[in-house]
Amino acid sequence: MSADLVFSLLLVVRNEMGYIRRVLESILHQDFPQQQYEIIVVDGYSTDRTPAIVQTYQTRYPGRIQYIKNPQQTLPSGWNIGIRHAKGDYVIRVDGHSDIPFDFLSKTYEVIQRVPEADCVGGVIQTEGEGFWGEVNAYVYSHPFGVGNSKFRITKNRWEGYVDTVPYGAYRRELFQEIGLFDESLKRNEDLEMHARIRNNGGRFFLSTEIRSTYFVRNTLGALLKKSFGDGKWTMVASRRGTGVLRWRHKMPLLAFLTGCLLLAGSFFSRVSVAILLALVLAYACLLTVSSAGLAMKKGARYFVPCMLAFFLLHFSRGIGSAVSLVSKDYWRKKRVYETEYKRVPDITS
Repeated sequence: MSADLVFSLLLVVRNEMGYIRRVLESILHQDFPQQQYEIIVVDGYSTDRTPAIVQTYQTRYPGRIQYIKNPQQTLPSGWNIGIRHAKGDYVIRVDGHSDIPFDFLSKTYEVIQRVPEADCVGGVIQTEGEGFWGEVNAYVYSHPFGVGNSKFRITKNRWEGYVDTVPYGAYRRELFQEIGLFDESLKRNEDLEMHARIRNNGGRFFLSTEIRSTYFVRNTLGALLKKSFGDGKWTMVASRRGTGVLRWRHKMPLLAFLTGCLLLAGSFFSRVSVAILLALVLAYACLLTVSSAGLAMKKGARYFVPCMLAFFLLHFSRGIGSAVSLVSKDYWRKKRVYETEYKRVPDITS
């Protein structure tokens, strides 16, 4: 292994005092040579103790952590700031609500050495939550009925191969010079548009279960609803920024919501609509029951009804969020800013 800087780890945060210590500890104590990776924290003017905690770690580990402010306070602007300051051969985005094992970088490096032709390499996520609703939400976000065919969330056995996207991926730094930066007009789900742009440009994503990380879900039902609604809205908005953004798992909530609305309206005039609607509701109820039974069998009967509720609200809020996006200003905003500012070749520090 050469002495060059291999990885730049970007941590874009805002008000993450409950999680920032854990993720910094995991990043700082990798079984990978310290001189071969840098840590860049981009903070969106946190109003809690996040900055103070980061500064404590800067004092404890001098020269290990760069701390940069993010005036726009959004994820894509934060990632772009970090990318412009990154000097490693590969750039890795790490979520503030995450934790990585001590061998995360070494495993990533091993996979990169095996598949150097891949433009982005990543692994699978183990979803965890704290408290009763945290456990329910974690189960929902790691079940195929909740997240569809998202391989990085549902793959349990050993597997690796090319996929349409990866989380916490290691991107070739030159990739951003080739295709541009993240679209800052997207308040979230910016990675969907970026990854579609990479695929459309011939880029490839490689996933290996050798690389693992942990994501901590929201621990309340209300937080799940808010996130799911926002994901539905901004996934559709991201689809307006480029082709190839939407996969079937992204389309299904909107299609299900619109189909339900049309059949419900039609049921006032047609018995056929009533029959179809009832059949679909029955089929959904069966899937809901079977999927929720899995958690109840593991954790106890008291999880059964809350799990059914969480699944339903996840689907419904994402569906209505997708539908609302179609009549929002964000969806119909002209692409001019994106085309002229973020898709152009960026000025990245060499």
